[in-house]
Amino acid sequence: MKNYHAVGNRCACNIEEFPGSTLEILASKGFKVLDVDIIELARERIGNAVYRRGARLHEAPNAFDCSSFMKWIYGQKGIWLPRRSIQQSEVGVKIPLTDIRAGDLIFTKGWINYFRNDPKDGIGHVGMATGEGTVIHAADNLIHLKEVSLEAFVEDDKDAIIRRYFDEHTITFETPHKREVECSDDILWITLSSKRFFEIEMENREQIESEVAGWNAET
Repeated sequence: MKNYHAVGNRCACNIEEFPGSTLEILASKGFKVLDVDIIELARERIGNAVYRRGARLHEAPNAFDCSSFMKWIYGQKGIWLPRRSIQQSEVGVKIPLTDIRAGDLIFTKGWINYFRNDPKDGIGHVGMATGEGTVIHAADNLIHLKEVSLEAFVEDDKDAIIRRYFDEHTITFETPHKREVECSDDILWITLSSKRFFEIEMENREQIESEVAGWNAET
């Protein structure tokens, strides 16, 4: 099971891995499903935020460097990412460039490349694919935030890395303040330990037993 770490009072979940009664149960407990379009969020910051190398997280959403921009955007979806681009490139699912889609992050070489062991593996920059053949990124002090073509962003970097952090079954919950939610696994257990979950399970079991009894009677 994919376990997402919460960001503030938002936490992503892969709803496909949860019981079918999850949404009903969580709604009764004050959880809200948020419609978060991270591509739209990123585009809204173009022209409204500046690039600042080493920007602090508390400066968002008004100032970013490339990796804090990605961290902030994903945080709005309830997905925690590490702070640095090299760290971000080490989590998620690695995807070939030919399969890139909206929300995937693209890591390339930059002015300063960070690496753990081999300089050839260095990462210096990150941007987010829109799924429309473009990439949104926090570029530099002159360009600030910009949307450019995928080809222009990758250029000749044959070692560009693409990472995916969520799929079409991922939804975002706003968690109630009275609940301590650190990760999506907490939300699962809130569901599984609820009285309503047991009631629904018993109702389903009784229905199945009734149907089986009916089939047996017919035969």
